Amino acid sequence: MNRAVLVAVVGIGVHAFNHFTIGLQDVLGGQLSPGAIYHPVSFVLYTWLALAVPDGKNWARITISVLLLGQFAGRFFVLFAYPEAWPELVGGWAVSLVVGWLLWVPQGARAYFRKREAVG
Repeated sequence: MNRAVLVAVVGIGVHAFNHFTIGLQDVLGGQLSPGAIYHPVSFVLYTWLALAVPDGKNWARITISVLLLGQFAGRFFVLFAYPEAWPELVGGWAVSLVVGWLLWVPQGARAYFRKREAVG
């Protein structure tokens, strides 16, 4: 697997893990909030895409990119609601930017998805 794609998959896994832990806190804390639904669902989606992206499926690269863009924008709303969470939000923004960059910018990553799509 291409190194850029491998590092991106690790970043997707980091997001999946974060959704799992925050979702677990929401559920165990008995908080009935949008996050109590969003985080477990996102955990499943991010985990599934972390497994699909290494196969070189362009639909998986596009899907995770759309999710990352939505999550990137959504963090601004979280920042306004919970300004004390800014360090975690900045870290998440950074991971999202790196993952997106690694999936789309390096020529090797772009070639990896083109080659894998042509084969499968």
